[in-house]
Amino acid sequence: MKVLFLAAAAVLCCILWQRWELTRFWVTEYQISSSKIREQALGLVIADLHGFTYGKENKRLLEEMRRLNPDIIFIPGDMLVSKYSETYETALKTLKEFVKIAPVYYSYGNHESRLRDPERINHPLFQKYMSQVKEAGITVMETGSREIFMGGNRVQLSALELELDYYEKGRIVPLEPNYLKERLPDRREDLFRILLAHNPAYAEEYIRWGADVTFCGHNHGGLVRIPGIGSVISPQLTWFPKYDAGRFQVGDRSVIVSRGLGTHTFHVRIFNRAELLAVKFLPENGKR
Repeated sequence: MKVLFLAAAAVLCCILWQRWELTRFWVTEYQISSSKIREQALGLVIADLHGFTYGKENKRLLEEMRRLNPDIIFIPGDMLVSKYSETYETALKTLKEFVKIAPVYYSYGNHESRLRDPERINHPLFQKYMSQVKEAGITVMETGSREIFMGGNRVQLSALELELDYYEKGRIVPLEPNYLKERLPDRREDLFRILLAHNPAYAEEYIRWGADVTFCGHNHGGLVRIPGIGSVISPQLTWFPKYDAGRFQVGDRSVIVSRGLGTHTFHVRIFNRAELLAVKFLPENGKR
């Protein structure tokens, strides 16, 4: 009986710990310096919010964002959960608050891309949601590039929306040769280049294409992490994903993968707290 009691108590403690953990996030800070950055700027990266809220109407998240006082906000996809229509309204309310803080650039993740299909039951609701998102002043980025201001810096911002075949469960589908080159316009070599690409599995391709920094999400940090080792399994059901969370650097180019702020389907975060990314962009010889 004593063993059963201890086992039941341990299970209960784990359940309560997980419920508590899913109500918390932290801020992860990065610094990027480049000769193509003229003035210091701060960007926030919101990935995989999935209709989550931190406090009533996302009060705690919004307060932290206002405290950080960013120049720009990047969203590399999955603000909602495609099959749960109630997350659309939550996402919209949150986005309307984001745009009061700083300019917002929002690219598609697999949950948004899935809803492009007219056969999906929530397709009409998604169309209405996207229309309202744009009316709120959010810049929605589909595959392509544009020149924007990030603080006092003119930069090239690109977005990549992958076909759903590249989100197949249980394996990573190789990217077609020249995939990015054929879909994205020529790079401006004189401008700092930022890429929003939801799926981090193709990090090496993003670097080869020439993005100075790429912001990704999708893997939610790997759901379960083993301290000192990394993630065990991704939401895409791939084991030990290479690009699970953190900064991956090749030369002077980076891919930064967010652990995300929400969950869906598998509401688990073990040694894997949700995160808001705060990225400081600095002139090459800027104060660090």
